[in-house]
Amino acid sequence: MTTHAKKLTPAEFQRAFSDAPAILSPAALAKLSGLSSKTVYEWIGKGRLNGAFRKRGKHILIWRDRAFDIIFNGPEWK
Repeated sequence: MTTHAKKLTPAEFQRAFSDAPAILSPAALAKLSGLSSKTVYEWIGKGRLNGAFRKRGKHILIWRDRAFDIIFNGPEWK
């Protein structure tokens, strides 16, 4: 059972994060969301943020809106 009945819209994401860059590092995503960097890297490793990031060599680039859509509107994780 989910705790939220209504999904967040793209307009709500834009209002909340309009001052943040569209592409983030894992550390920047962690800071913006109030999580630890370790948690973000763990989610990437487990595939929970699939479709929201791209690896380029050693660097991971995360699309802000896609990541927050997965975090707030995605399936519940167990």
